[in-house]
Amino acid sequence: MIRKVWDKKTFRQVFYFLLIAVSIMLLWLIGQKLFNFETLFEAYELKTYDLRVGMATKHRTHNPNIVILAIDDPSLEILEEDLGRWPWPRDVYADAIEYMEQNGVDSIAFDLMFVGSQKGFEDKDLKLAQTIGKYDNVYVSMNFDVNEGAKSAPELPKKLSINLENNSKNINFAGDDANYVYCRLILDGIIKATDKIGFINFRRDPEDNISRRSPTFFKYQDNYYPYLALKLGADYIKRHENLDFNKFTITKDNKLTFGSRIFKLDDRGSMIIKWYKSQDKKVYKTYDYIPFWKVYKKTLPPDYFKDKIVWIGATAVSLYDIKSTPVSSLHPGVEVQATVLNNIIDNHSVKRVSPWVDLVISLVLSLLVALVVIKIREPIFSSLIAIFIILAYIFAASALLDHYMLWVGIVSQTTFIILTFTVMFIIKYVLKAKDFEYTYKLATTDGLTDLYNHRYFQEKLKESIKKADKNRSNFSIVLIDIDFFKKFNDTYGHQAGDEVLRQVGQVLKRSVKTNDMVARYGGEEMVIIVADADTNAAVLIADRICKTIAARKFNLGQGLEVNVTISLGVATYSLHGKTSTELIEFADKGLYRAKKNGRNQVGALESEEQQCTEQNA
Repeated sequence: MIRKVWDKKTFRQVFYFLLIAVSIMLLWLIGQKLFNFETLFEAYELKTYDLRVGMATKHRTHNPNIVILAIDDPSLEILEEDLGRWPWPRDVYADAIEYMEQNGVDSIAFDLMFVGSQKGFEDKDLKLAQTIGKYDNVYVSMNFDVNEGAKSAPELPKKLSINLENNSKNINFAGDDANYVYCRLILDGIIKATDKIGFINFRRDPEDNISRRSPTFFKYQDNYYPYLALKLGADYIKRHENLDFNKFTITKDNKLTFGSRIFKLDDRGSMIIKWYKSQDKKVYKTYDYIPFWKVYKKTLPPDYFKDKIVWIGATAVSLYDIKSTPVSSLHPGVEVQATVLNNIIDNHSVKRVSPWVDLVISLVLSLLVALVVIKIREPIFSSLIAIFIILAYIFAASALLDHYMLWVGIVSQTTFIILTFTVMFIIKYVLKAKDFEYTYKLATTDGLTDLYNHRYFQEKLKESIKKADKNRSNFSIVLIDIDFFKKFNDTYGHQAGDEVLRQVGQVLKRSVKTNDMVARYGGEEMVIIVADADTNAAVLIADRICKTIAARKFNLGQGLEVNVTISLGVATYSLHGKTSTELIEFADKGLYRAKKNGRNQVGALESEEQQCTEQNA
């Protein structure tokens, strides 16, 4: 029996949890369709991700071989006398390349686009192109655009495209809002001189325009072209790890593979960037910055650039290529490029779990919280445990991002937990109230007739006396006994007798007002407390009930119908008694007179008898 009760209770708890989980999921789906909840939750999720990234970067060290040659404000000021105002003649960059190559530099990447020839300085443009073509470790930038008006889209040399085997069916490399249909060409001499050209279009999350991801490839005129940091990184890996590969592959599950590297991509073909610790508390600077004027004036120590990867870009306020990132609202674009390269070399990027994994985590946490609410009796303890679960999960999610670069959601899981806790808490106490009500009903109700029991009648009788004394009012009781009930049981059986008791009880309940009370006094005796009724009113009610019972056919099943009569006695407070005992004794005497005088009637109050009119003749 105990096992059966436990199973039923457990089943009910599990059923309510599943009902809640399905309801929350349906609300979630409806909210996404009708109210764009998905965008709202994603915006909050991105903010929590940024907070976690900020904590995780505090102990992440960058690659010391990556440095930034910065065209900063001091360089613009110091070199203005020699080079004039910006933009500088391009042979300056050619000289910088030669200087770094002589110092044993590993690679040079320009986060600058040499677009259009400088009028009157064509010879200097030519010198830059020739210098870039002279070395196979110098990389330059171009970019695509989605719309350039009436301009026709230029064709790019085949040598600039890459061999990409794209097995994914849901990645779109064409662009954010439309296909890339135009390319801003750099100097023709550079394009002819080298194939070390990558593209530097960057992407921002549409929810808040913050750069958290890096592109990998771009699709232009049915060919694929590499992001500059990816092109440089792939060549670096080939040289330093003695790997030989000429193809990039994207698997069905959106993983980019080349050589020994594997990176998880999103549906826009982007990888989520892993960020590193800043070396400056005031301005976010991960890498060593060398002012360009030091290279121009050759003031650096010998072999300073040996084995270094040098990114050249603008950091001056007037030239600032600014990106908003999770770690800084003012992040130099050239440093973002360097960070992407760092990720590729280290074979590290952040992997975000699929929405289905987030959903499973949400359901598991919700189930755990639901069990806490169910099993813990004290609300304060269950609330504290639920809060602990939320905090523990946030800590775990932060640790996963910090140590394993795994991005699991926080906002949706926390929302599921709070909703589940709230709904389960409400259901628990609704059920508890129902259980209390059921227990109370068992304690106050007769199981056979569904009328109030003798103990409860005695309590209500005392309350009625107190109320009458307070309000200086009166009330009456009607004591009822089923005539010849023993003979009826002997004739038809006790089950039939029980059926008669049930049906008589129901007739009595339907025959009185809602503020009156009907109870089973004991055996075949029943009693009614008639509120706010004097003796005359109580006698009229008793007489009406007597006639109703006598006129009714009681169905005992199997086609058997019988007639039943009752005898009644009436007493009024405080006319016939001032205590519950006195009232019951007076009503019982009236009941005795009714039986003595032939039954099926209301017993005379003193000497006068009141007969019921026979209705069942």
